[in-house]
Amino acid sequence: MQAELKSLETRLKHSRKEKKELEQQLADVERENNILKDGTVLNRRLEQIRELERENQQLRQQPQTAGASLAPDYEAIRDRTLNKLKVGKQSTAGKAIDAFIKELNHGL
Repeated sequence: MQAELKSLETRLKHSRKEKKELEQQLADVERENNILKDGTVLNRRLEQIRELERENQQLRQQPQTAGASLAPDYEAIRDRTLNKLKVGKQSTAGKAIDAFIKELNHGL
């Protein structure tokens, strides 16, 4: 019976040692996996950066005629602002905004 007990204790120690080694191997594999994931994420980011650079270059090559279409819609802004102030176009504020818009458009 004691021999069997010693045998079981020896097997238990051996199993614990194996478990510890396997846990270490698992930790190593998880670290490697995280490194690979980070590499994959970096590769995706790099590809996104390259795509944005290509798009940026294409936009730079387009003619600069799009500037006029990018001008804000001052009248719509005026209408929203006057609506918030609860005044009309013929009010002092409306006339002041119209004069301001006229000066902005004159500068273009």
